[in-house]
Amino acid sequence: MRNRWQQSARLLVLENVLLTLVILVVVEHFSPIRWSHGVVLGLLLVVAIMAAVETTLVWFQQRERQKTIDRMEAKLRQMSSQQFPPHILLPQSDPLYSLSQAVNQLESFQRSQTRRAELQEKELMMIMRYLPVGVMVIDHHRKVQLSNPAMSELLQESINSVAHIYTNDIQLYALTKLIEDTITTRHNQRATVTLTPAPDTQVVEATTVYIQSSRAHFQIVLMLYDITEVYMIEQMQDDFVSNASHELKTPITAIAGFTETLLSGAKDDPETLDQFLHIIADESQRLIALIQDVLSLSRIRAQNTTQLDVTTIAIQPLIEQEVSLLQQAITRQAVTVQDEVAADFTVAVDQAKLSQIIKNLLTNAIKYNRKGGQVAIRTAKTDAKWALIVADTGIGISADDQQRIFERFYRASPSRSQQLVSGTGLGLAIVRELVNAMHGDIQVTSQRGVGTTMTVTLPLEPNKRLK
Repeated sequence: MRNRWQQSARLLVLENVLLTLVILVVVEHFSPIRWSHGVVLGLLLVVAIMAAVETTLVWFQQRERQKTIDRMEAKLRQMSSQQFPPHILLPQSDPLYSLSQAVNQLESFQRSQTRRAELQEKELMMIMRYLPVGVMVIDHHRKVQLSNPAMSELLQESINSVAHIYTNDIQLYALTKLIEDTITTRHNQRATVTLTPAPDTQVVEATTVYIQSSRAHFQIVLMLYDITEVYMIEQMQDDFVSNASHELKTPITAIAGFTETLLSGAKDDPETLDQFLHIIADESQRLIALIQDVLSLSRIRAQNTTQLDVTTIAIQPLIEQEVSLLQQAITRQAVTVQDEVAADFTVAVDQAKLSQIIKNLLTNAIKYNRKGGQVAIRTAKTDAKWALIVADTGIGISADDQQRIFERFYRASPSRSQQLVSGTGLGLAIVRELVNAMHGDIQVTSQRGVGTTMTVTLPLEPNKRLK
């Protein structure tokens, strides 16, 4: 800056000297000058004074202009670091006015773009935060740049927000292979991956998206969509078809086999004929019971848009009626049934549906009980709900089976050959459908070798129209 002022001063002195010489030449032309030491000194003094005045004026102008330039430079530096100082205001007569306006407009544009980017980033992070799909962004260094809470929940890992190798969070071979295949092939990949095996099964649909940002840089977006519920429904459908086929095949095969045996000549032996006919009759009743249970389930589903036939009834007579109908099974199992329901306990309920619930719960409590066991029937009431409790001292249900006993055709025994109790496996499925139709809830508490307690909770003031 000092060199700049020195150059300006030299130019001003030279300018004044030249101007003085021109004036002297003009004056000498019209009137000869008598030169003397005084005249020369005077001229030099005038030149010096003029140069000093002009230099001072120019110096002040240059200093103000330099201050403005310095402010612009500082402003541009601050803008490069995402800082936005106030606008530079200059009068229109200032030579740097147009430049200052351009800098101010650039700052306004950058401020607007920055705010827009921040808003978009906040919106993206908000969407990512509440997105039910797990999302993870991996860069070309195989480092995690971004992930959302859903991904942490699915992986059951606390994912660090600082960039790190993705294998710190993903140890499952199927997922790492999917990511590496995406990097190798540079194509999107998709696969169904089981994150957690049974009994706490968790299945996701994993999708990778390959994004090429430049020749050497790319990103991979990993998305995990929880399809556990869909997977379980598909498994239930497969089990339903398999179990239904088996349950239908067994009695039909028996009936067909014994009928063919009788037609082949066994009918001529009265003792064999009587034995085979009893077997055919038993298998026919089993087939009829299975068909009736399936029809009951279909009928319950079909009635989900109809009105409940709600009446106020006493519970004890209803229980006594169902107990009397099951007396043969009670005698066969030598089970003691204790009716602990008060005679004056009344509720508003659909009697037909409740009768079917009691029948199925009592049937299971008797059928899966031990010889000489006990079955207790109790009720309880709160401000808004009442509960029907059926407890037995039977074989009990394991913790794993308790999650599936309400599925159609599901039998708690791991092998049909080990099932010591006959049945269709539809009783509890029917109970659950009936309870849901009555806006209630059913819970099971059981322990192997100790017994099972089924608790049906229903509203005291049921809504007559189902939703």
